[in-house]
Amino acid sequence: MKRIFIVNPYSGNGQSKLIIDEITKLLDENKMYYKIFYTNAPHEATKIVSEYNHPHEKNIIYSVGGNGTLFDVVNGIANSNNILGIIPTGTGNAFFKAINNDNSDITYVDLCKMNEYYFINAASIGLDAEIINQENNMKSSHISKLVRYNTNLIKTLPHYQFPYIHTDINDQKYDQHITFLAICNGNYYDNGFKIAPNAKINDRKFDIYLVDQVTKIKIPGLMVKLMMKNLEKAKYVHKLQSNHVLIHADQPLLCNLDGETLQLKDMDFEITPNPIAIYTADDPIKKLCKSKGLYT
Repeated sequence: MKRIFIVNPYSGNGQSKLIIDEITKLLDENKMYYKIFYTNAPHEATKIVSEYNHPHEKNIIYSVGGNGTLFDVVNGIANSNNILGIIPTGTGNAFFKAINNDNSDITYVDLCKMNEYYFINAASIGLDAEIINQENNMKSSHISKLVRYNTNLIKTLPHYQFPYIHTDINDQKYDQHITFLAICNGNYYDNGFKIAPNAKINDRKFDIYLVDQVTKIKIPGLMVKLMMKNLEKAKYVHKLQSNHVLIHADQPLLCNLDGETLQLKDMDFEITPNPIAIYTADDPIKKLCKSKGLYT
């Protein structure tokens, strides 16, 4: 089994490069086969990974970086025999919290899809996606996640226009203005907020939070509920579950997929038939990463 490392050398202020140097020493000492690819452009990783998708071959493809690298690797590995390895060196890394305590070598999780794009953690539209888009433009990872989120909420809120969307969930239609809509496979957003406390990554269901339009003065209180893990207790929040969500908007909206943002009018979310295999063994590579403060 080959080990292929897809590395964003700029992630974590160079932490990816430092950890991969340590890993290569370890693999060389153990005479293990590996290849390393450093990415320099968005979606380059998807193309590299797809070249290792062979029907009679199984490899471990490691994403060494943050949200963008993981998103691209997932889209390259989807529906193949390959196994996803995650070495989280970015500022978010929320998804690994859902699988970090698993004791098996391989953890199978739901592979989610929106139109032609794959994701494994969470998607959202509305205010939340606008804030995440602002966060993606903040280059410094020295600023705490909470400070970044609050700063970008303050920037976004005065000019925010509540989108009107047409949504079909479990054959029930919701035509309304929203504050935001979150579609979750994992528990956490990458800002550290546990938006979906009861979500399970392998139950073939999304945990969905549809938040009605509220006055802007109520939004800080809404975000406090989100931070305190009790968003679903708010009277203007609809908690739903489904494996399929259809959304149409009259104007293009920002959609967040695992921290990446796209602009779309029509969105078709589903849980795909084939789960994705994630390498979770507590092997020497993982132990080395833990010693460097990763997986926390």
